[in-house]
Amino acid sequence: MSTAIRVEELLKKTEALSNELETTREAFTKLQKQHIKTKEDAKTACSKLHYTSMQVSTLRQGRDDAVNKLRRAQQNYDTLNRTMTKQAAGWVQERLDERAVERSNKIKRLLPNVA
Repeated sequence: MSTAIRVEELLKKTEALSNELETTREAFTKLQKQHIKTKEDAKTACSKLHYTSMQVSTLRQGRDDAVNKLRRAQQNYDTLNRTMTKQAAGWVQERLDERAVERSNKIKRLLPNVA
């Protein structure tokens, strides 16, 4: 009888361990699936981060190019403005000189003996 009780206890322990093993396997499988999903999510996040980094880099380069174009345009505008100012000043001086000559000629015509 003692052996039968011992065998029965061992069968119960075996059954309990079998149930625990099954539960552990299920938990392990669940954790494996969760791990795979987390890994895939991490890969997706890394991919998105890389893509976004490339976009930022492209946008920065575009911004830098636009700023450089604006600087060149400002320099061209300043150069053109100086040139036109000099040209306008030259025209004004030329017109003043013409007026002085016209006045001188008018004075000569009106007072021929004075000149």
